[in-house]
Amino acid sequence: MNSDRRSFLRLGSLLVCGSLLRPQALFALGQEKSTTLGVLSFDATELSMLDFIASYSSIARIIGASVLGRMHPDSGCGMHVLVAVSDFRELADAIPRAPFKNIFANGNALSFSSLGSADVIENLSPGDFAARVGGLSAKDKIVFAHDAIVYDPIAKTLDDPFGGLSAGELKLINRPSKTPAALEVAMRGTADARTAALPEGKDFAKWKAQLVKSVAHPKAAQPIAAAFVRQLPAFSALAGTDDVKSAVGTPLISSSIKAALGLNARSVVSEFDRVREIFGQSYSDGAVWLYVVLGKQMKKDTRGWIDAALLEDVHWRDAFDNAIKIEQAFQSPELKSQAP
Repeated sequence: MNSDRRSFLRLGSLLVCGSLLRPQALFALGQEKSTTLGVLSFDATELSMLDFIASYSSIARIIGASVLGRMHPDSGCGMHVLVAVSDFRELADAIPRAPFKNIFANGNALSFSSLGSADVIENLSPGDFAARVGGLSAKDKIVFAHDAIVYDPIAKTLDDPFGGLSAGELKLINRPSKTPAALEVAMRGTADARTAALPEGKDFAKWKAQLVKSVAHPKAAQPIAAAFVRQLPAFSALAGTDDVKSAVGTPLISSSIKAALGLNARSVVSEFDRVREIFGQSYSDGAVWLYVVLGKQMKKDTRGWIDAALLEDVHWRDAFDNAIKIEQAFQSPELKSQAP
């Protein structure tokens, strides 16, 4: 994770005939830490993921921020791959052989964590695959220009219909009108920019600054605070704790968590530092933040805060599991006196 973090507010087709070819052969994997394929770099774990995909399909595309992430070998951005599956029985046979642990299946989509990054494989029928890829070029269906980037690892072609790369900075295409959705977009944009070493750009930074300088009305606070909580684990993992601290201190987020959760922004930051010092690096920053922000609420009523869709997000799922472990650890005789 880069230590040079900026403030939150600062301005494939594997088109191969037959099933014998694997990404190791296609990408000439050797002893190097990563293999450069066109403009993208894949480490051994990522090539293993592509190898797994090739065991049941010959058509895949890498999309969105994960394309930008592959341009920076140190990026913490995971892989997001769309896969066309002609025979789902082959997918079912392949899953037990997957080289990953703790796979979460939602229908035919698989998600898992690898070396701290969040990886997603969307397995789609050929028709749905074509529609999904085609939809990425529809302006009204994306938020950022880089959401539409599609990379074909065999043809080494990159489709960038809205200039996400040529812009040289984060390019916002659609701005949500509702504050909760806008906050989620602002946090995701900052996280994507950090992992891709991409400048946020004046337009996005100005829009974000205007958004978070407003104060939430108490009656509108809960949806805004819930939006913050939804993005918190991924934001922490991808943007970093300095950006989380900066975000917590903004008028919009501080007023929302105060009204909805009874939390003071300064106390939240100091409690994060205290819990982090107690546990060292035993848990991720995302887990500690989630424990600090949502811990008390989890003991009461999680309706409106946690739903099944959140558990599909790898960062959120891992942070939630470990936030529970932190809570349990504070109940032990050794740490009970230090519990909040």
